[in-house]
Amino acid sequence: MRATVVAGLGGLIVGHMLWLLAISLATSTTTVSTWVLVVAAGSLVLAVVAGLLGRISYGRKAFAKAAFLWCLPVSPIVFSISVLAVTYL
Repeated sequence: MRATVVAGLGGLIVGHMLWLLAISLATSTTTVSTWVLVVAAGSLVLAVVAGLLGRISYGRKAFAKAAFLWCLPVSPIVFSISVLAVTYL
């Protein structure tokens, strides 16, 4: 159980760090609004892929790997939605 919780927290942290890297690169360009959409789309693709891989890992009883994969896209999706709201509303 402890390994699953640690893997889930690791997924949240790694996902947040990847999102920070991507959004930092996006905001350093001259076409910020375009790159924010690219980062949001990339986050959505990451969420779908990680969700499917997490489901496969869960079916194979690899609970720590499944927790990591399921928590990986949580932070990027939440923050991408908030950045899109600030940028386009």
